[in-house]
Amino acid sequence: MNRLRIAGLVLVLFLSACGAERAEVAGTYDEAAETAKGTTVNFYLWGGDEGINRYLDEYVAPRLASSHDIELNRVPMDTAEFVRQLSLDKQADRERGTIDLMWINGDNFRNAADADLLTGGLLERIPNASLLNETAQATDAGTPTDGLEVAWGNVQFVLHYDADYVKNPPETFEQLIRWTEENPGRFTYPEVTDFTGNAFIRHLLYAEYGESLRDMETIPEAFWDELAAWSPNLWKQGETYPKSLAQLDQLYANGDVWMTMGFNERRAEAEVNAGVFPDSTRALVLDHSIASTHFLAVPFNAPNPNGAIVVINELLAPEVQLMKQQDTYWGDGTSLDLEKLDEGDREAFLALDAGRTYPDPERLSERQVPDYGPNVIDLVREGWTRVAR
Repeated sequence: MNRLRIAGLVLVLFLSACGAERAEVAGTYDEAAETAKGTTVNFYLWGGDEGINRYLDEYVAPRLASSHDIELNRVPMDTAEFVRQLSLDKQADRERGTIDLMWINGDNFRNAADADLLTGGLLERIPNASLLNETAQATDAGTPTDGLEVAWGNVQFVLHYDADYVKNPPETFEQLIRWTEENPGRFTYPEVTDFTGNAFIRHLLYAEYGESLRDMETIPEAFWDELAAWSPNLWKQGETYPKSLAQLDQLYANGDVWMTMGFNERRAEAEVNAGVFPDSTRALVLDHSIASTHFLAVPFNAPNPNGAIVVINELLAPEVQLMKQQDTYWGDGTSLDLEKLDEGDREAFLALDAGRTYPDPERLSERQVPDYGPNVIDLVREGWTRVAR
């Protein structure tokens, strides 16, 4: 093998290890759209909901291919995992990674922003960002977004229950605890490493401490003692918990438990229509319901940042947001400000039929509360080790 070939192989290995140069972001949206033609956008996101997956694969991907000649490659992965991947890229000075676009929020966004893992200035590059609800866009679980991410959806936390078995559903979280004493083994929640499981515990904290917890540096030990004492009334006597919302949903679909939960007041409708959840599924809004916005972000070393910008703009188009909110696929609430839409689009959102599994909108609005913030998410993870056996 001659020296020239050896040198070429060394260069290829070096580029594979260190990554090529960082891709440039076009100055205007039109330039980005032109540059992105014929490219693939690798979209990393949680893949645990078939309705979300079908929405992207069956509706969004064909639309992008037709209108922008962009192939959307959905890559299912736990959010914390791809944030860790980006951290490793940063440490290795890898300027060209593998992730173009990612779904992110909460403490994962805080961690990514603190580590300088995200591309800034997104709002100025995306025309449809002008339609966003400014309140939803401003902060992510207490962390200012600062143009590092773009609001994709806005939801609230609700429980869903099987009305064939739950004849007198509880009205508050305190009543829910009492209900489990009368119906042992028929309720549980995901581990707090899971986004939904952590949120459920934060609702219990609201019930116990309200807004005062925002000023606390630790969660009182008495709370964890009460939670540990409650565990024997749960599924499997609290000796194990579902590792994810998907696992909890499966327990509910099988009839092992009579309630499930999640951030999305409309999500159960599609599951009922698909025959996964029982027809008797109904919504349950207890004494308070945390509102949550989820976002889209572009990594600092995205190989195709221009394609990612085009995809975000498409995902914010009113008709694409409307399809996302319908129960056909997902039922996810819009991140757009309806007052900023033209009359036809606004009326289309307002005309969405009320589903059998939807909560009363007035009750949902009356009981809405803001999330505590990422510091409490961390405190829940730390303290819950006293509950899990």
